[in-house]
Amino acid sequence: MSTSIKNTILVGFGTVGQGFYHYFLENNTQNKLTSVVIKDKFKERNPSNLPFTTDSKNSITNKNVATVIELITDQKEAYNIVKEALKNGKQVISANKKMIAYHFDELLELEQKNGGKFLYEAAVAGSIPILKLINEHYAFDEITQIRGVINGTSNYILTQIFEQGIDYQQALKQAQQSGFAEADPTDDVGGFDALYKLILLSAHAFGKFIHPEKVLNFGIENILAKDIEFAKNNQLKIKLVAQAVKQNNKLTLSVLPTFVDVNDDLFHINNEYNAIEVLSNNIGTQFFKGKGAGKFPTGHVVYTDYQSIDKTSYSYKHTLSGKRIKYDTDTFTWVYSNNITSLDKYIEDVVIINRSEGYAKIKLSHLIKNKQFIKENKISFIVIPDNILNLFSINFTRNSELLEYAYK
Repeated sequence: MSTSIKNTILVGFGTVGQGFYHYFLENNTQNKLTSVVIKDKFKERNPSNLPFTTDSKNSITNKNVATVIELITDQKEAYNIVKEALKNGKQVISANKKMIAYHFDELLELEQKNGGKFLYEAAVAGSIPILKLINEHYAFDEITQIRGVINGTSNYILTQIFEQGIDYQQALKQAQQSGFAEADPTDDVGGFDALYKLILLSAHAFGKFIHPEKVLNFGIENILAKDIEFAKNNQLKIKLVAQAVKQNNKLTLSVLPTFVDVNDDLFHINNEYNAIEVLSNNIGTQFFKGKGAGKFPTGHVVYTDYQSIDKTSYSYKHTLSGKRIKYDTDTFTWVYSNNITSLDKYIEDVVIINRSEGYAKIKLSHLIKNKQFIKENKISFIVIPDNILNLFSINFTRNSELLEYAYK
C-alpha cells in the first residue's frame, strides 16, 4: 500500500517509541500520525497532546491507516497486533525480536498472502543495519559465518566487570541505573535476547529458520569471579558471542560466553555497543560496529524502516538453498567451567586444573540436553575458540603439575 500521505499508527510510546517520534518530528514528516496506542491512559506523557488511545484493534483495522509501527515489549500482545495488521494488508514495522522469532513463518506467510509489508531491522542489532546489508550487499555472495556481540546489556555488564573490577551484581545495578537493563534482566543476561536476534540473522543469511528452543544459549549470570580471574591471567576477556556457522551444508547456531583475545575485534567492543562479523566466500570478512541500545539509535532504525517501506522489502533469496541445509547440534566445542566434571559422562577430552575446574571437549547437543541442569546448578560455561585453546595447550603442557588428569 503506497499513498502520498501515509496515515500511520504508533503502538507503544516507551523508550523506542519516543525515539521514533523524535525523528518523526525532527524531519517534519508529512505523513499523518493518526493515533498513538498506549496501555495506561492515566500515565503522564511528554508531549501530552498526541492522539493517544487505548483502542488498538479499531486503530489497526481502520481502512485509512497504511502503516502500523509496533514498539511494545509484551510479546503476546505484539503478536496479536502485528498479525491483525498483516491480515489487513498493512505495512508493518516491529522491533520485537522475541515475538518475530517465535512466529517467523506465520508472519511471513501473512505478509505474502495479504499484500502487506513487514520490516524489523530494529529487532536485530540496534543501530547496525545488518538485515539491509545481508539483503542487499550480500545478495550475490554466500555467507558462511556470522558472529558477534548483539546484546548491549550483557556487553555493558561485562565491560564494567573487566574494566572497573566490580562484581556482577554491581555491574547489573549500574546497567539498570543507566537504562541499559530492565528491572527483570533475564532476557538479556540469560542470552535469550541475543538468541532471538541470531535466529533472525540466520533466516536472512542462510535461508534457514530455527526454532528458539532448538538453539543452545547460555548467558552471563553464572560467570564467577574465578572465571574473570582466569581470563585476566591469560590476557583474555569474556564476551557473550552469538554465532552461526555453515559448513558442508550444515548450520550450527549458539549463544555462549566466549573467551576472546586482543587479536579478536570483539575484544575491543565495550559498553552498550554491538558488533557483527560476517564472513562470505568472495568478500571475505567484514566487521560492523554500532550502538546496540538506547532511545535514539534504535528509534533511528525504526524511522529509517518507516521512510523506506514503500520501496523496500526483504527478499529472503536464500530460502530455497536453506531447505537443503541441515541444522547440526553434533558439533564439538571446547568449554571452560568451574565444574567441568559435572558432565563427565558426556566429555570426550578433558583437562582438569584444580578439582572440578577445567576445560573439556563436548558436543553442543549434550549441552542442550543438560541446559536446565547447568542453569539450576549455576555452573559456568565459557567457550574456548581454537586459537586460544592452542595457547592453553602450550601453557599446560609446559606446566604439567597443573594437570590432575586428562583422558580421551
